[in-house]
Amino acid sequence: MQLPLLLAGPVLRRVDAGLVAVQVMLSEPATVRLTVWEGRVAFDTTNPPFASSGDAPDPNAPTPHPGEATVRIGEQLHLGLVTARLPPASGKVFQPDRLYSYNVTVTGAQNRTDLAELGLLGPHTVSGVEVGPLGYADRMLPSFALPPTTLDDLRLAYGSCRRPLYDDGDALAWMDEYLNERVDDPRARIHQLFLGGDQIYADDVDPIMMLRVVELGVELIGTAGGVPVERVKVGQVLRRPPTSTPTDADPTAAYTAETPQETKTAGDLPAGPPHFPIHDGRKGPTVDGRLGLTTVSGQLTSIDGKNHLISLGEFAATYVLVWSPACWGEEVPGATTRGGTAVRWLDTLGADEDVVLPTHVPPERVPQHLYASAAALAERAAKEAKKTDEVRAEEAESERRSRLRSHRVHREFLLGLGRVQRVLANVPTYMMIDDHDVTDDIFLNPMWRHRVLGAALGQVILTNGMIAYALFQDWGNDPRRYDPVTTPSHPELGGQLPGDLLDQAARLFPASTPGPDVDAFAALGRMFGHNLDNPLLPDGRFGAVDAPMTWHFTVDGPKHVVVALDNRTRRSYAAEIGPPGNVSTEALVDQIPRPPLPAGREVLVVIAPLQVIGPPVIDEVVARAIYRIFDLATAGDLTDPDSLAGDRRMPGTNPDALETWAFDAVTFEHLLARLAEHQRVVVLSGDVHNAASNVMSYWRGAQQRPARIAQFTSSGFKNVMPVYLRALDRSAMLLQELLRARLGVERLGWTRPDSDLVLLPRDRTEADLVATTRAKLLRSPVLLATHGWLDDNEDGVEPDPGLTSRLNPAKPPDWRWRVTPLLDDRADVDRPAPIRATPLDDAQIEAQLADPATAFVAMQAVAGRHQAALGRMRNTRQMMFRSNFGICRFESGPDGEVTAVGEVHTSAVDPETQLPVLGPYMVHRASLGPVDETPPDQLRESVLRRVPIPEPGP
Repeated sequence: MQLPLLLAGPVLRRVDAGLVAVQVMLSEPATVRLTVWEGRVAFDTTNPPFASSGDAPDPNAPTPHPGEATVRIGEQLHLGLVTARLPPASGKVFQPDRLYSYNVTVTGAQNRTDLAELGLLGPHTVSGVEVGPLGYADRMLPSFALPPTTLDDLRLAYGSCRRPLYDDGDALAWMDEYLNERVDDPRARIHQLFLGGDQIYADDVDPIMMLRVVELGVELIGTAGGVPVERVKVGQVLRRPPTSTPTDADPTAAYTAETPQETKTAGDLPAGPPHFPIHDGRKGPTVDGRLGLTTVSGQLTSIDGKNHLISLGEFAATYVLVWSPACWGEEVPGATTRGGTAVRWLDTLGADEDVVLPTHVPPERVPQHLYASAAALAERAAKEAKKTDEVRAEEAESERRSRLRSHRVHREFLLGLGRVQRVLANVPTYMMIDDHDVTDDIFLNPMWRHRVLGAALGQVILTNGMIAYALFQDWGNDPRRYDPVTTPSHPELGGQLPGDLLDQAARLFPASTPGPDVDAFAALGRMFGHNLDNPLLPDGRFGAVDAPMTWHFTVDGPKHVVVALDNRTRRSYAAEIGPPGNVSTEALVDQIPRPPLPAGREVLVVIAPLQVIGPPVIDEVVARAIYRIFDLATAGDLTDPDSLAGDRRMPGTNPDALETWAFDAVTFEHLLARLAEHQRVVVLSGDVHNAASNVMSYWRGAQQRPARIAQFTSSGFKNVMPVYLRALDRSAMLLQELLRARLGVERLGWTRPDSDLVLLPRDRTEADLVATTRAKLLRSPVLLATHGWLDDNEDGVEPDPGLTSRLNPAKPPDWRWRVTPLLDDRADVDRPAPIRATPLDDAQIEAQLADPATAFVAMQAVAGRHQAALGRMRNTRQMMFRSNFGICRFESGPDGEVTAVGEVHTSAVDPETQLPVLGPYMVHRASLGPVDETPPDQLRESVLRRVPIPEPGP
């Protein structure tokens, strides 16, 4: 298709008192001007502009880089991040509690246009999708509001995990409805939006979407003589003579390995099909496709999906496609119905129809491991031969239904993209990396890093993914950081500055020349630290890689400070393999500020893609067993002596094992100590594909008034799992029952070991303790739970303190903490209609049950209530397992107490009206203090305390 000028955008990025940044993705080189007005105005306003990117820059600060010019990444990919800045000498600042509007003017070689002339400010149609005005009313410009002067008015939106192929609604599109209802009120609308990771799923792209991704990826970077200019380096290229034809039994036999000189002469393989084909989702017969390439040639461990992004063009295309409908086109490239008719994205296909995907035609040159080995194919053929015709027919039917479902899901996703585009244009948006933005399991452990970055294809995928993350996500978080750049007059700057990243990216693909440029690609890899291994430390741990580029950032408002943690590229490790830590103690020094916060700021907000304080029953009971269960289930694959895959002999790699900070206790405690210094902290997270909330009280020394850390998790925008947890939620309800019990976790900490930290029952010694507890008493720091201790008292007898385990009052803990899960305590009447239970008059029911004449009527009423509940949403007072987004707000009490409120919004159909209802289906409240609370001081034997059952009333 002919690409539009505006591929995606505008995306409103960083907004603070001195800067407004807007991001655009264009198909042509241009200069881009940003103009900002006070108030909510139309595009033809006669009001004078308040600020512009063309205003004189601050002479005391680095010159904005690259200013109003776009950065050329490919033939039809030119990125602009334009900023309107207010130098201190101007005497102006962008004020809270008021609205601002903006326009973007694009001047290319042939024309000049703006948002109005592009047709974005009125109802319009893009790729067949009807889209509303970008400014929420005809002719109105997009607008925004800065964080307000009153903490109670602040609205922070957050979420993560937006997977197009997941069969549920897109909560980022639902956010458009929330914003539309408040767009005129600068105090009520969303002030900051934090996308907490997995903005794309690079390792799990559905075949139907992949058809457009690979096509668009080539269009963006360009072609020469009809061949993609982007080339992909692999470890070994295979070539077949023109007279040789691959067979299904052993396609690799038709190929022979090229020598390094032959590959150098012929060049690396062109990006995209046919050299890097799409796996179409079928179970047969010969093409392992990208999964074989990425797990063997690339040494990656993700097996979530059959299609992994590889080229920079594919990464860029995916960002463009998930943020805007502009480049989808109307037809699914190469896909047809059973009758041969082209399939359109917005077609409503019948239940007996099919989506026929293009087949792979073996090219002359292919990467090694594109095809399965002869032995593997023989094993598959043997299994296939044992199947009956009925089983084969059932499998074929299942695959057909899967393709229809995929088309429907992507149709629905595309229909919501106009609303996503509007949200991103009207809310200051910040983004933080998580694993799927590049690949699942990224930097899982030191062995993973060494293997992947030691493989040519692994290096290509990780570097391309990080280049795309820097350009599409990180750049807009803090544009000032990208201003400094190495110049010929200052070579001592070393070419490792963020601004140098933009310049190196622009060198990757010179016009009509195969690339990427070797030197520029290597320089970018060094900036990401891809030439480095994790150093082995004297204590056996592995240190973090200290790369020139860092990804954490800070942004604030009049009453709060936000810090965003990078918990993927600065990880700590207790061992070479096994579950990872998340941020090294050294990196935390850079990422979390020391107190006090700047004057007037009341709360520290932390964006942590991976939740820091999980539900205690999950972190303490489920998570510690799950990754071992997964290892047991895949033990054969992990220990196969013939395996060449990246996960060979590497246990603890399954991403569904619920990565948690608690697995690296040393780093976890260091993080908590730094957070607790700020007294009032809110952590906003995603990643885990469910929504839940917890609050931690943290005491240092003899403190009686703890620091309070609220954890609000909202995940995902469009992804819900793990399956085993959702099954418990929907069927057995065991997980919800455990959560409803409010099982908390308590921890006691001492800086170093000492004798008699805990006094044991009479005639007992440490030899009577379980081995893990004895080991904990010898480690630094000493970290002990309050359960699992010896208690020799008999049940039903007045307890003797001398027969219990107890803290030594002479050696009290240096710190203590307690985690309490939060529940939605609202009355049913205050909750959205689709989740309300049918009201019952309890007193009337009790009276009717007491009278045999009316008992049956009462039982009918109760049964009716249960029957009605089956058609409604259930079980969302503790955790939510459906697409959602979070809103964090605050309430201040007259005594100075501040309460953080976490709202989890989703959409559900009201059984009464059959209409979707968007609303806060789960609301959790956490006091941030000041509150007085008794610290943990009792040791007990069991996790659960026995509670007497009350006698029934008269």
